Amino acid sequence: MNGEIVPPNVSAKDLKDEANRRTAKCGYTTRYGEPPYQTKIMTTCNFGKERLNVWPRNEKGELI
Repeated sequence: MNGEIVPPNVSAKDLKDEANRRTAKCGYTTRYGEPPYQTKIMTTCNFGKERLNVWPRNEKGELI
């Protein structure tokens, strides 16, 4: 088709590799298409309130 950005004979793998190479060169992703920094905190909590402070404390809340 006339006016297409990508030629029709390019495979999906080659297209993805080229996109990853270009975005990595700009610093948006790594060579594998992943973000170069941690995007969010990954925590798992099956039930109840999450405990962020797990240091042992006494009844008054002071560190042991």
